[in-house]
Amino acid sequence: MAFPMDMPPVHYVTTPDGVKLAYAMRGKGLPVIFLPFYFSSLEFRWNMAWLGDVSRHACVAAYDGRGQGLSTRNLDRDLTVADFRRDLETVIEAVGFQKFVLAAYGGFGHVAVRYAVENPERVHALVLICTAESFAAYPWLSMLSLAEENWDLFLRIQLKNVPAHVLEGALSNFKSCMTPQDYGRMIWGFASSDIGDALPALDLPVLMIHSLRQHWLSRDEGAKLAAKIREARIFFPDDEGEIEPEPVQGAKTIIEFLQGLPPIGPGETRGLGPDRTNGELSHRQSDVLRLIADGKTTREIAGVLVLSERTVERHIADMYAKIGARNRSEATAFYLRTLNLRAPALAESTQSSR
Repeated sequence: MAFPMDMPPVHYVTTPDGVKLAYAMRGKGLPVIFLPFYFSSLEFRWNMAWLGDVSRHACVAAYDGRGQGLSTRNLDRDLTVADFRRDLETVIEAVGFQKFVLAAYGGFGHVAVRYAVENPERVHALVLICTAESFAAYPWLSMLSLAEENWDLFLRIQLKNVPAHVLEGALSNFKSCMTPQDYGRMIWGFASSDIGDALPALDLPVLMIHSLRQHWLSRDEGAKLAAKIREARIFFPDDEGEIEPEPVQGAKTIIEFLQGLPPIGPGETRGLGPDRTNGELSHRQSDVLRLIADGKTTREIAGVLVLSERTVERHIADMYAKIGARNRSEATAFYLRTLNLRAPALAESTQSSR
């Protein structure tokens, strides 16, 4: 598949268990991370309305999960929700956002909800799309045998409400996203997922979007979930969301929701990742710069930040590129000159030595 002309650069990050994840970023402003769709591929998601439109109003990061799109394919083991959580955490670390909005579909919505409950200081708001309290509400487990036997028919059933003029294109995209084997591993990974116990702990703005045209989850399931979330609002658009290549109601609703959120503090918006949209250092890159100025070696920095040396080296390279430094001496000079964090103490020390 050819890359869309307006697609942002694709970057890669490796999870702790060795899976390479593809992610891309675009935009400025409020940080928003889109978790994968069930048939996720950055090659066409950025050409669809939800990512493209939202990235004109926010800093959007999106990624392909393991087994999908441009990420590691042909997996060699079964998956669990912990794997999907690991993917999200790896991308969060890579993009460097300190506080952000999470937007997620279905079972990936479960990953977003649990992350938000366990990290309330990091998640500003949630957007949940076609999400139910229990994954058992979806019909996909019962359809896995069909997916294994006749992948084309299975996908056509998934797309049965898609307008005829985009059906073949959507079918081609879905086929290119993943193999039936990887799809089966993903669905089984969500099989026992239920977020009922986490819902009372959600204390942040939540937008729920439940398309009336999709046929795999009844609107009642979405309404029941919304009723159990303290600050949830739910919207029922009459479109197929990302599958349609035109601006749709769902994207406009997300943009309006984001614009109505309270602002994030200046110190919490740093970190626009490798696309260096505004040249600011991510939180992690700032930590690395501070430790370099303190004279720490790469190995010592890795120990302090509990990262691998390879990850630290990547942060150093990205940080050097952003500040225009060629080595540690120039990075330290930048730290003392621009951030002005250690200069007062250094001046006092100089005076006392005279």
